[in-house]
Amino acid sequence: MDPVVADKRLTRYKTKLDAVEKILEDKSRELFLANQEEQKANAYLQNIIRSMQSCLIVTDAQCTIQVVNQATLELLGYELQDIEGKSLSILNVEGDSIDLTNIEALSSIDTLVRQEIKYRAKNGEKVPVLFSSSAMYDAEDQLNGIVCVALDLSTYKMLENQLLQSEKMASIGQLAAGVAHEINNPMGFIFSNLGTLSEYVEDILVLLETYKSLEESVAKSDLENAQAQLTKLKQTKKELDLGYLLGDIKELIEESHEGANRVRKIVLNLKEFSHSGQGDKTFANINAGLDSTINIVWNELKYKVTLDKDYGDIPEVLCHAQEINQVFMNLLVNAGHAIKEQGEIKIRTYEEENYICVSIADSGEGMPPDVQRRIFEPFFTTKKIGEGTGLGLSMSYQIVADKHGGELQVESEIDVGTVFIMKLPKVSNEI
Repeated sequence: MDPVVADKRLTRYKTKLDAVEKILEDKSRELFLANQEEQKANAYLQNIIRSMQSCLIVTDAQCTIQVVNQATLELLGYELQDIEGKSLSILNVEGDSIDLTNIEALSSIDTLVRQEIKYRAKNGEKVPVLFSSSAMYDAEDQLNGIVCVALDLSTYKMLENQLLQSEKMASIGQLAAGVAHEINNPMGFIFSNLGTLSEYVEDILVLLETYKSLEESVAKSDLENAQAQLTKLKQTKKELDLGYLLGDIKELIEESHEGANRVRKIVLNLKEFSHSGQGDKTFANINAGLDSTINIVWNELKYKVTLDKDYGDIPEVLCHAQEINQVFMNLLVNAGHAIKEQGEIKIRTYEEENYICVSIADSGEGMPPDVQRRIFEPFFTTKKIGEGTGLGLSMSYQIVADKHGGELQVESEIDVGTVFIMKLPKVSNEI
């Protein structure tokens, strides 16, 4: 080959090689810078995840935990190696409103909707959280993971329970005079009966002394003295009207027993009502709960209200019984306040599809539409300053709707009356 031609070809190859080398350098620089940016973005993202106050968990399409942030670990007491790579079911609480083992259910949740559920901590404790989830899809629109975000509700729940308990005790405080009156009445006639019984005992002791003397005289065959004691005995029985005395003793004991039972029932109802009600829900008899609450508030109602009870044959309801009784108290007291002179309160319990329902209707003055719209707002009240906190119906709504997944509805008409209808979900009590 001609040296000149060979030199030209070599020069062209060298030029092309230099160009390729330049391209490789540029690409390497671009890749290096892109890698740096990716590392920065990854570090930035990790910082965000670490600094999140909310709990973050990311799973794959099989619900296996891939990412978990520090807030989740601290809240639930896990180490990273305890939870990373494990199934999300490790946190699942059986019977909760969301099944953390069901990928389809998690992927179908509206991202704008948050639901209150519980996470299971490492020590087995059930931690209340406000939960939401969002599905992730790949380029082919196939589900490839779930992003779960949860807000710790422990402190909120503690404050909520404290507020609920404070409102409950405030309700009892407002009814204290009436409850004291309901206790004082039976106690009054119990003490009166005890005074009468004490006098009767003195009379019977005199009669027994006469019997004793007669017995001694007969034993000694002292017929003259025995005759005298027998005459005295007949006279004493006549003076005491023994037949009436014995019958009255029986009535006094029965009345006192009834009064003591009345006091005992009020005290037990108060004890049950004032209990904090924390813990798991249990199956409760709604009709019995209504009667228990009526027993507490009766003095507030009895002078101006005729009570009409129509209890249905309903199954027990899974609920926090003390909280539901507090709702009954709020509704009954409000119904009583709505009746200014004389009126009627009708209480009805019944089943309706998937709900157990309680209707409390009064023949009071009713509410205009603008009041009905605001009746469940916190601190809203139509009462004078100092007569109400404006929390009773608001907390009743929260108890029924938020804590029990039920409904609390109101219907009212001016000068006709108001009806509150509480609906609680029906849950089977069969094992």
